[in-house]
Amino acid sequence: MKRIILLIITISLTLIVASCSNDSEGSSGMSNNLSIAAGTIGGGFHSGATAVSSVINDNIEGVQANVEVTGSSVNNVELLQAGEVDLAFSSTEVAWEAYHGKFTFEGNSHEKLRTLLPGWPGVWMFVTLEGNGIDSIHDLNGKSYSSGPKGSGNEVFASRVFNTFGIKPDIQNLPTSDAADALKDGLIDGFSIAWPSEAITELETSEEVKIVTLSEEENEAFLEENPPYPILSIPPDVYNAVPDGREALGLYNLLLVSQDISEEQVYNLLETIYENESQIEQTWPQMASGMLYENVEETTIPYHPGAVKYFEDQGIEIPEDLKPE
Repeated sequence: MKRIILLIITISLTLIVASCSNDSEGSSGMSNNLSIAAGTIGGGFHSGATAVSSVINDNIEGVQANVEVTGSSVNNVELLQAGEVDLAFSSTEVAWEAYHGKFTFEGNSHEKLRTLLPGWPGVWMFVTLEGNGIDSIHDLNGKSYSSGPKGSGNEVFASRVFNTFGIKPDIQNLPTSDAADALKDGLIDGFSIAWPSEAITELETSEEVKIVTLSEEENEAFLEENPPYPILSIPPDVYNAVPDGREALGLYNLLLVSQDISEEQVYNLLETIYENESQIEQTWPQMASGMLYENVEETTIPYHPGAVKYFEDQGIEIPEDLKPE
């Protein structure tokens, strides 16, 4: 009788352990809950995170990906470093600064950050309306202006521009969609955002938008005092405000992952995302074009080992300086 009772207890414990294991992981071996640090609604990060979460939720059985509304780049890398999210979007310069503990993150390196995949290019814009009397960044002095949520790449870039040129706007830190509404309602005189942004497209349906960028001379002066930002282009015919396109300081957007995520999980995640690239294109075309294999070098911090394995299995060579130690 004692042997039978012991056998029953052993079987019961085995079933409990198996059940717990199944509850914590999906069929792919992933955690069944993945959080993606995005940004504010109306911005590119939120659109990109929505696209990625849809692919995961539709194609990986038992795994649920959730989009987290955050303060964007700076906030996102902090959340990823702290282990509060699994994936996070960030601009290239913020990712580099955080990983190396420079500038904004002086002395505080975020060593858990790894690149999952390259994203899409962005171009910094100072957005206002025709009739507001703003023809250059210097006209923003003393104006009511939203530089983006605290800790966002928008806020970091705008602050650096204003500090470099001694411009002192009345700063607010509104989410993108709120900033667009406030500009339309005359509550602020302008706000910062990077192309591509659905908020600008929507704003142009009812308002005569004006897009201000730094001049060539201002770009040179800015880059002498700040981290490197690439010069990129807003394509023609994207916005009514710049029908011929515009060259300006820019960035690349990245999807990052924590080094604590297993190599198998990262491999499976990338495999699913790339196998369903057409689904991402339907939600956020810019991300689909940016994540192409030929753009793997458009990052500033090392890839996760699982990402290196995935890309190399596809015949894509990862540069040595972008491989983890």
